Amino acid sequence: MKERLKSNLSLKLLSVFLAFFLWLLVVNVSNPQQTDTQTVALDIINEEALTDAGLTYEIVGRSTVTVRYTVHMTNRSLIRSSDFRAYIDLADCNVLGTVPVQVEVLNHGDMVENVEVDPMVVHVETEPLQEKEFTLRAIIDDEVAEGYDINSYELNPQTVTVKGPESLVGQITSVGVEIKETNGASGDVTGTAVPQFYDANGNPLNLGERVSVAPGEIHYSVQILKVRYLALDFQTQGQVAEGYRFTGVQCDVQAIPVVGLKSQLASVTNVVIPAEELNIDGLSQSKTVTVDVSQYLPEGVHMVTDDNDTTIEVRLDVEPLTEQTYTLDTSVITLEGQDPDYEYEFVDDSFTVTVEGLAEDLASLDAGQIVVSSDIAVLEPGEEYVLSLQFADLGTGYQITAYSNVHLRVYRTAEAEGPGAVSDFGSDEEETSAAGSGGSHNNGEINESQEVSHGTSQSNN
Repeated sequence: MKERLKSNLSLKLLSVFLAFFLWLLVVNVSNPQQTDTQTVALDIINEEALTDAGLTYEIVGRSTVTVRYTVHMTNRSLIRSSDFRAYIDLADCNVLGTVPVQVEVLNHGDMVENVEVDPMVVHVETEPLQEKEFTLRAIIDDEVAEGYDINSYELNPQTVTVKGPESLVGQITSVGVEIKETNGASGDVTGTAVPQFYDANGNPLNLGERVSVAPGEIHYSVQILKVRYLALDFQTQGQVAEGYRFTGVQCDVQAIPVVGLKSQLASVTNVVIPAEELNIDGLSQSKTVTVDVSQYLPEGVHMVTDDNDTTIEVRLDVEPLTEQTYTLDTSVITLEGQDPDYEYEFVDDSFTVTVEGLAEDLASLDAGQIVVSSDIAVLEPGEEYVLSLQFADLGTGYQITAYSNVHLRVYRTAEAEGPGAVSDFGSDEEETSAAGSGGSHNNGEINESQEVSHGTSQSNN
């Protein structure tokens, strides 16, 4: 088999060469034409015809067309898509939104014939062109170095102009720039960023090339300062309702973190929450007030927060007053101004004292803490008196509102009367009493305007 293939090899090669030469000769002599195609990008001219009319447009369906032509077989390999130009003239756009496609042969025009384009027309959708100005906002990565916070930032410019189809521009709620270089920073940061579009939920929008923004680059600077803490000073005004007591201000926040220039904070040690914010006038129960601390910070100083919430909750505590009555022995009364020639005798073994205060405070008050005295320097023998009592200060949490009458008899000593003297007091029916200063009940309350008085004196023998 191998020998058969090698036999007459030269004749076989010659025959193949002659066949190829004959084919080439036929082709060069006849050079038949054939149809070919090229895919060509579609150009658009006279866009201003629509933009001047306040319209924007979009080509529906495709951005390329197919150019069909005939060419001799020998020239087919020479033809490229770059030899053609396909375009539409928007000045020819009719009311139906269709524009004819034009085609030009740029190169090898003598080699191609019967040039056609598919499609012959394209559809153009138009809508009003909207131009809108937005104030820029900064989206800053606030994970700065520990103990530092962003004091301020500046964008240049502060506004941008967005231009595009009304339907797309209408989706934009805000325009901002993302600043990420502040992550871990403990000093000022500067740079540039490209504006981004956001919807109503704060989500980024990708609206394509049909929407433009000017300028396309924004310069920014961010000032980062060390955090300081300022104590809160709460002030109140007004009087609570009768029968109640204001027991204080409660707030989970006692100091707030702030940042500001050293010169701005040089003389600031605390933040005063003014009395008009914490008015307790007429309160008969506790009340919670929401206070925006930022309005009481010095200019240029701001509060450091995770969620930009600068408010605090302040509770104004109000509790009802109650009364408790204590029974004391009359022997605890210190009699001041005693005369050595007189003897003194309490008619009663005990008396009661009513103290007003908070229930919790009254529970901790012992009767032994009530110190009582009475000035009897002006009392004369032979009388029975109702004493005016004085009480030592129990503190701001307590108030003595009433006490029962305490009767005291005054005698001359036996030595002062001499032998055979008759007692200063006659029968019990002749005993009288008089109201002392604050010593008698006055509808259950102490009347401090009263003074010690005595009844009709008994004649002394």
